[in-house]
Amino acid sequence: MKFRIFDNNNRSLNKRQHENISLSLFIISVFFSGTLIASDCKEIANITAKKLQDNYVIEDVATKLVVLLHSNSFLTNCSQQNSEDKIAEFITLELNKIAKDKHLSLTYDPQWVKELRIYRASDQSKAFADSRVMELPRDNYGFKKIEMLEGNIGYLDIRAFADSYLGGETLESAMRFLQYSDGIIIDLRNNFGGSPFMVTTLASYFFDLDTVHLSSFESREGGELAVTQEWSSPYVPGPRFKDTPLYILTSKNSASAAEAFSYIMKNLNRAILVGEVTAGSAHGRRAEIIDDNYILTLPTSRPVDPRTHDNWENKGVTPHIATTSDNAFDLAYADILKTLIQKPTHNVSLHQWVYPLIKARSSSYKPNQEDISKLVGSYGKRKIYQEKGKLIYQYLEEPGFEVELLDKETIVFKAFNESRLQVVYKNDRVTAIKMLSFGEKAREFQKTM
Repeated sequence: MKFRIFDNNNRSLNKRQHENISLSLFIISVFFSGTLIASDCKEIANITAKKLQDNYVIEDVATKLVVLLHSNSFLTNCSQQNSEDKIAEFITLELNKIAKDKHLSLTYDPQWVKELRIYRASDQSKAFADSRVMELPRDNYGFKKIEMLEGNIGYLDIRAFADSYLGGETLESAMRFLQYSDGIIIDLRNNFGGSPFMVTTLASYFFDLDTVHLSSFESREGGELAVTQEWSSPYVPGPRFKDTPLYILTSKNSASAAEAFSYIMKNLNRAILVGEVTAGSAHGRRAEIIDDNYILTLPTSRPVDPRTHDNWENKGVTPHIATTSDNAFDLAYADILKTLIQKPTHNVSLHQWVYPLIKARSSSYKPNQEDISKLVGSYGKRKIYQEKGKLIYQYLEEPGFEVELLDKETIVFKAFNESRLQVVYKNDRVTAIKMLSFGEKAREFQKTM
């Protein structure tokens, strides 16, 4: 089907006239598009500036942000963006050149605006509770894994901090499971944050009945600054762990509430942190509707530690023992056993038995053929040999057991852990192996060939 353009007298236009009209329409379209974007930028900047001035948590930073948003250079550059998404990205980038705040951003999302308006027009507390009750149980309120490790060390992997009134019973169950642990490792390497109330609840388990000032919070609303304090609870359901060695695993992904727990426990000298420097996201935020299309994620509160008078925003929480995220578990596991051995308890023999194994695993040792060749040989009625790339230990003609060299001196059986082998060296030559069994005297076998 062909279409033709006519003038007001119903005469067909020639090709040149057609091209001129098309060019004119394009120019008009570009003009009005640019005008609309410029208008959008100015309106968005004005509304955003007002919300920042009244509510951004750091007042002097808010003042600088307002000056930026009202500047001609900002508005000119903003108007040169060619889409709503680009406007949001540009404003977010420019704001954070000053604020450097990972929680401050502008987002173009009309659907989110619509949903947020519906939510805020409803019974908020009921809507919130219903949505969270439906959402979090599928993830066990953030409690991913709980385990009793060899050496009677408790391990708890928390992926999110749910609100206490939702996840409190799950936390209580976890604490009851761990109540006879000699030491506890809490894994926050994959925890992106959550509720500050769960932070307070969890921390309270690691202090006695005397309340402890955990943190303070500064918040701004309507230009007014308010300060509240968070203290440990004098009551927790279940056991307390006030003297139990506590280690916390961190990574660059540990953020927000996960950082809050780590920062508090570190500065109270209540835990040893092992892993990587955390994400550096301290500020609390809320969503503010700008118009039908844009939402401002606005930091309105921040924690202030009563001991450091600071927080971890843009800095992260620095661990006591720095290592990679992947190696953090083994290193913390070995160190907590070492701590327990230095302060002997009724389980000291168990800690002494497990410690060399975990220490060997944490060393990142990689077996090499030179070390294996030194080990291969006969030890009286016993022998160690290689077969199809595997290391085998055998007694007489009995079936052999596959073993693994954890470091130059430690050999473990892959099929069981009640016994292990220790390599004896003299002048860098293997002269014997010792058979170690928990609760029994070591037996030494000299290398015969």
